[in-house]
Parts: sequence; structure tokens; C-alpha cells
Amino acid sequence: MRRRILLTAALSIVGSSWLAIAQDVKPLPSIEVTAPKDVALVDSVNDGLRALSANVSRCVMAGGAAETCRCSFPQDLSALRRGYDTLIRQHPEWKDQLLSYRYLNKDGRNISGTLVLQNLRRQLDALPCRS
Repeated sequence: MRRRILLTAALSIVGSSWLAIAQDVKPLPSIEVTAPKDVALVDSVNDGLRALSANVSRCVMAGGAAETCRCSFPQDLSALRRGYDTLIRQHPEWKDQLLSYRYLNKDGRNISGTLVLQNLRRQLDALPCRS
């Protein structure tokens, strides 16, 4: 019985501590990108990220080491870096922000996307290879 009370008390303390930590976490504000030129640029950066990620995933699935695969596609990496740099140069206030955007594709379907620039910057900064 005493053990059950101690366990309940411990879980209560951990739970309340976790709740306090969770309450301190603030989500990134979302910037709604609406200008067609900006939407195209954000989508282009997102496309570059998807292309590089797909190539790296294929490389790893084929048995390559993740560290090697991340730097095995210099053209894709260079294009992604250029796109990111262009985006930040045109909109420095967007650095490390969450961008959301919408557009109609060629079939008239409403497409929406998000791009977390803070994560992208950190990933690009962490790569040991330079493009």
C-alpha cells in the first residue's frame, strides 16, 4: 500500500513538472505567405528539400551511410541552399519562422504547405559538406 502511495505521488510530481514544461513551450507563429511570387519561392524551396530528402533516403535504403548520403547530392544541396538564401535575402524577417502557403496546382486543386525555416536552417548548418 505504501509503495502504491509513493508511486502515485511520484507520478503526480513528474506529471505536474511535465505539464509546467509543456506550458512553457510556445509554438512558432505562422506567417501566411500569400503573394504569388513569394508562394512560388517558398514552394520551390520546399520542392528542393523534398528532392534532396528523397535522394538521401534512397541512398540510405540502398545501404549507404547516412553521413555519406547527406553529402552525395551536391547539386540538390546547392540548389536548396541557394533557394533558402534567396528566400531569407528577400524576407529577412522570415528567418526561423513557420511559413504556410496555398496555391492552385495545374489541375485546379487547392494545395497547401508549410515550411519550418528554423529546422531547415539548422539542418543546413549541421551538414559537414559544403556545396
